[in-house]
Amino acid sequence: MKSPDATLPSNPFVEDIERRLCELGNLVTGQFPMTARQVLRGGRNVGMYFCIHGPRSVKLTAIYDQPNSQIIYYGSDGMRRESVAVGNAFAL
Repeated sequence: MKSPDATLPSNPFVEDIERRLCELGNLVTGQFPMTARQVLRGGRNVGMYFCIHGPRSVKLTAIYDQPNSQIIYYGSDGMRRESVAVGNAFAL
């Protein structure tokens, strides 16, 4: 990515994350911007941080944990809502 925060291009993996975050926040999919940041550990990419920027400063987030092949979803209150096992669906 060229910047720490970047708007993502559309692909099925990212669309699934956006759809689930919008479901968790009772938002309409595609109506609010979603940004992403690379997660680095020891200088290596180990995941992605996704954030939906909803109305009234509402933020819904998800972390793609590549080493553990899972997506962890967080609600607008910052509490973990669910974890979903996935394959290496997103190349970093």
